[in-house]
Amino acid sequence: MVVQKFEYELNTSSPAETQSLAEHLAAQMQPGDILALEGNLAAGKTTFTQGFTHYFQIEEYAASPTFTYMNEYHAGGVTILHIDAYRLKSGAELVGMGFWEYMESGVIALIEWADIVSDILPDDCIRIIFKGGGAHPNDRNISIQSPRALTIS
Repeated sequence: MVVQKFEYELNTSSPAETQSLAEHLAAQMQPGDILALEGNLAAGKTTFTQGFTHYFQIEEYAASPTFTYMNEYHAGGVTILHIDAYRLKSGAELVGMGFWEYMESGVIALIEWADIVSDILPDDCIRIIFKGGGAHPNDRNISIQSPRALTIS
């Protein structure tokens, strides 16, 4: 099955703008959505996740789970699964941690370093690529590929 992709390109120039974008996108997510976050170190993946969890009024600080692999955040009947795949070797390791069982429960998953586990991700995941660069250290180019139309502002 070929999945249609809607593509968006935008820029942010501060962590607050990246978090605001994440909040805006979070409002459009559905249970079972997977957001595959890609980009180099310090490209904005965790900053995006912090804005995303803020939208759901999650009080816990969303730090990257580099050594624990997964964090769960709960608020208002929504569960956010935050995964850092940086230390994994393949998607098989993520599957072994119960990833698909989590997804069956209707969580929304954000996966940092998703390119490492791309072999197990479905074609209909929402792919977000962060690139630093520009005139200012906080400038980010953000590319989004989604299987459904999103409102981007």
